[in-house]
Amino acid sequence: MGFFQKILGGGNKGGGKLQELLQTLTADLNLDQSQVAQMKTAFQAFRQQRKSIKDAGGDRQQIKQARVQMTQQMMSALNEQQKQTFTANAAKYDGILHGEQED
Repeated sequence: MGFFQKILGGGNKGGGKLQELLQTLTADLNLDQSQVAQMKTAFQAFRQQRKSIKDAGGDRQQIKQARVQMTQQMMSALNEQQKQTFTANAAKYDGILHGEQED
């Protein structure tokens, strides 16, 4: 089970392909510019938080919580239809983060 699948019900280590993920989310969810900006903010906050956690010793539980916060921030930017699409495509988004293209 991947990042978003587990975030929506657990946790896992994410990847470094957030830009590609953002492009896919934008297309799949038909995000407007405000939503794109909110997604970027969530990604950037997660990256900074993850770096701080790792620099302080890398507690996995803290990183897991940072991922949960990022996902909550992302979901709060979406309308109900977008949330349903996001949840339905969680495996696809995980594949992007882990370099497994699923077209």
